[in-house]
Amino acid sequence: MKRLTKIFLAAAVLALSQAAAKAEQIVLQSSQSGMYVTTVNGTLAASTRDKTQAIRFDTVRLNGNKMAFRDIRTGTYLRAGVGPNTFLAVGSPHIRGWETFKVFSMGGGRVALRSLQNGKYVRAGYGRYSHLSASVDERPAGWETFQFVRAPLGNANQGNSETGGLSTRSLAGTYRITHVAADNGFLVRLGRQLSGQARFSLSQRGQVRTTVGCNSISTGLQINNGQVTNNGSVLSTKMWCVDQGQQAAERGIIRALQTSRTVSQDGREVTFRSASGAEVLKITR
Repeated sequence: MKRLTKIFLAAAVLALSQAAAKAEQIVLQSSQSGMYVTTVNGTLAASTRDKTQAIRFDTVRLNGNKMAFRDIRTGTYLRAGVGPNTFLAVGSPHIRGWETFKVFSMGGGRVALRSLQNGKYVRAGYGRYSHLSASVDERPAGWETFQFVRAPLGNANQGNSETGGLSTRSLAGTYRITHVAADNGFLVRLGRQLSGQARFSLSQRGQVRTTVGCNSISTGLQINNGQVTNNGSVLSTKMWCVDQGQQAAERGIIRALQTSRTVSQDGREVTFRSASGAEVLKITR
């Protein structure tokens, strides 16, 4: 009986994986709340009732019941392990341990996802926006189960974002800084006053100059096919900023310039991401 049960489960998981792999595009839905998975402050969260606002994925079938998820909008992969709480985010350029998930059928069209890297199940429901984190050891229950839902046509999330072909020359120009990753790793929108002073310029030779109205920060970046390379130390003047918001924003900008590894563009908006896939800086023309 146990052997038959194992064979049945293996067949169910295989069929589920094959079906998902054949689907053109899917979105993830929390079985517990019924909310669809989108991006909030740079990491994934089950926080929208509108399916058209959910992140669209191509499923990449790997060996056995292993699967990776490619974000349609940016062409990058879903990754667990963002920050100490192992949150999930898109933005990884490759498929390795943190980008690989084991898919388990839980019956009734529900699935559980377990990170290959740390062996923990993905749970929604963390914090105000129900962020997703690979952090559960126990058998998956409500908050650890999801459904693969076929993505609707004309999903607004698809947008016009691109990574391939982006270069230092194509992105050269002057921008406003709109979002910076805070000390806790979450992407934060700058307030109106701070955003009004926040500028980011990139020359065709890769020279970066940026400020939020206090110190002047500079470094060298080279961008090739959406991949970012830092060509030198990040330098900053040493003025004392009375505004604590400026101090925090400067720390975030310096950290973003040091850790950015990929960049994508969606219309006028440009997003920098770290090696973990977390969004660390957003700028707009």
